[in-house]
Amino acid sequence: MLTLRCAQRASRHLIAAIACASQPASESISTRYPATEPLSLAAWGTVAFKPVLQTAQYSKAAKKGGKKVATPPAASSSSTEDFDMGSTRQCMEHALQHLQKELSSIRTGRATAGMLDHLKVEVYGDSMPMKACGMATVRDPQLLVFNVFDPQTLHSVENAIRDSPLGLNPRVEGQDLLIPVPRPTAETLTALKRVCKTEGEQAKVTIRQCRKAALDEVKKVTAEDERFRLEKEVQEVTSSFVAQVDALVAAKEKSITQHTA
Repeated sequence: MLTLRCAQRASRHLIAAIACASQPASESISTRYPATEPLSLAAWGTVAFKPVLQTAQYSKAAKKGGKKVATPPAASSSSTEDFDMGSTRQCMEHALQHLQKELSSIRTGRATAGMLDHLKVEVYGDSMPMKACGMATVRDPQLLVFNVFDPQTLHSVENAIRDSPLGLNPRVEGQDLLIPVPRPTAETLTALKRVCKTEGEQAKVTIRQCRKAALDEVKKVTAEDERFRLEKEVQEVTSSFVAQVDALVAAKEKSITQHTA
């Protein structure tokens, strides 16, 4: 403010001096020096005041910040808000729900519409879920009927069912497969338990993939203590879901052994 006032006061004196000099004594300055024109107030303000005002602005910044004239705002660091544990839990929960659905389709001693859902069929050079190749219906407790969507895949579906560990022997009838479901033998029960273990391992793989995705996000947290805490929490949640998978598989195996599945 002091600098600005001094500049304004100096400009008034200079303008007065220019005005006096421009008054003719015997002849005007413009007559003697045609190229010389009195400097107007507007021109003086444009030329003289801008550097002064800029200097005043920077000097204020210097007073506020000491030696540093201007400091850019610091970039915000990562925090726990960047990581969502809820999405990790949801990812693992989906894997658990899928396992429950697959285990519920494994039955012993009676036909169910979903008992073939976990099987894969090799068609058109690719592996497809059984339920994508057709629809199963229960004709009676000991007979399952599978209707294929594409007649060209009929024998591929037949082979997939016959080669499965379920111990089933389908036969072709038109565009359908008739699948008798016999009373379970010891070998059949053992095969069903293997299917349960396979489904459980697939669920664990999905859960570990969820954990890896979560840990990749945790690595972005800059605070070391917070990062370690989140890593520990992710591992605890993972261990909890893995334990639930083991419990579901064990319960299903027990029901198969007792012929209650």
